[in-house]
Amino acid sequence: MTNTTRRNFLALSAAAIAGVGVAGCSTVGIGDSSTASGPSKAPKPINKSRTLIAYFSMPETDDPNGMTEDEENSTHVVDGKVLGNTQYVAQLIGQRTGSELFRIETAEKLPRDHGALEDLALAWQDANERPRLKSKIRNVKDYDTIFIGYPIWWYEMPMPIHTFLEENDFKGKTVILFTTHGGNGLSGTVETVTEKLSDATVLSNGFTISRDDMDDAEGQVRDWLKSVS
Repeated sequence: MTNTTRRNFLALSAAAIAGVGVAGCSTVGIGDSSTASGPSKAPKPINKSRTLIAYFSMPETDDPNGMTEDEENSTHVVDGKVLGNTQYVAQLIGQRTGSELFRIETAEKLPRDHGALEDLALAWQDANERPRLKSKIRNVKDYDTIFIGYPIWWYEMPMPIHTFLEENDFKGKTVILFTTHGGNGLSGTVETVTEKLSDATVLSNGFTISRDDMDDAEGQVRDWLKSVS
């Protein structure tokens, strides 16, 4: 993926595609560029038994050997296991909070080929499509705090995240966002989610990390969690 055209959106960064359409892979750190009016810290202490970490991640390979540049951009390898960048960040949050994880997946099997995945993501966005999800959370009412994570695709959150937000009731809940990217940071998605979930409290201090900084993710996640809880 080059840094000159909109097609670069898939500068996958985290759960698998993290660097969406932006040029370059600038390092945009904790609390990047959000102007949302919500609080920066959770209104109440995070209770691990009532907290969910939901994330969408699409690594372009599960083979740690002989990766292409695009595959490396979308993944992080831990003890020989390939994780999507966003998946890795979700696991770090889970380890530090003791909270339950839920992976947001589409009913349709997504292509791992970079170009095909890029084209599909853009087609979804252009059509304002809501891809059908593989499974749903049956007990959303049991959670007070929900972390939601995703890579930035085409300067936006992936369309399956829109499906997830619209299929669940977030009224009265605290929502905390985290993203992985190739240069776009939060890319205005805190504002998008704040507007969409008007009955929830969406924290303005979302977490974002460049695909180039995944080796530092553990420390960055630790510091960020201290700032929001």
